[in-house]
Amino acid sequence: MKVPISSPTIAKLISYPKLDQHEYNRRMSDLNKIGIKDAILEGPTRLCELNILGKGHSGIVLKVNPYSEESLALKIRRVDSRRKDSLNEVNNQKLANLVGIGPKIIDNTKDLILMELIRGKGISDWLDDPSNLNPENSKNILNIVYEILEQCYRLDVLNLDHGELTRIDNHIMVSEYNHIHIIDFESSSTKRKPSNVTSSSQALLLSGGSISKKICRFIEIKDRNFLLNHLKQYKKSKSRQNFEDILSLVTEKKIDIKKNSPTAIK
Repeated sequence: MKVPISSPTIAKLISYPKLDQHEYNRRMSDLNKIGIKDAILEGPTRLCELNILGKGHSGIVLKVNPYSEESLALKIRRVDSRRKDSLNEVNNQKLANLVGIGPKIIDNTKDLILMELIRGKGISDWLDDPSNLNPENSKNILNIVYEILEQCYRLDVLNLDHGELTRIDNHIMVSEYNHIHIIDFESSSTKRKPSNVTSSSQALLLSGGSISKKICRFIEIKDRNFLLNHLKQYKKSKSRQNFEDILSLVTEKKIDIKKNSPTAIK
């Protein structure tokens, strides 16, 4: 359902979770400045009896049409967010954009981020699709793991820590042709030691959670304890060779899931 951005129907989304008239008026002015014409009430998340793309602790995401008519994603900072603005997220996502990672930022204000719309599924939903979980697709799953780790390595080289990749199901999307997108740079930082490769490796391959269990039906970890040792070595020195050593321990092969996962990386 498409509605004008000025419609009273979505006022409570623009100033969520409580309508603040001053905030609403200021944000409407900003929406006009960045050229947002309509909101498209579609998506998997239900909020205020409306469908949207997503909801988090600090923001909500709407599908919108600017005056160019190309559908984009708009992230709106919640009025109860502990973050005073969205500028740190914007700066870090733009940094990731420089190396081809994350939805491309189109425009922003203090409270709004207008960005490329990623059409696809979260990695957990992608893995739940039976068509993606058959022996013929094991190569696709291996390639997805490699691409996630490759993007994480590029973030590590940038000294940009995403901050949420242990909860990978909420922060990785798989789009058409199995393209990988790391999303949501809300908690990212350049002020702490990056742990993107180690965090994502743990979530994808070692945690024993639902995602790693599904993945490890189709790929083999040659030696899990050896992989942990290589991850610890990589944590000390994030060289390309140490990263390649990690990849070399992950190969395509259907195996049984072990009941016990190794100890998490300290």
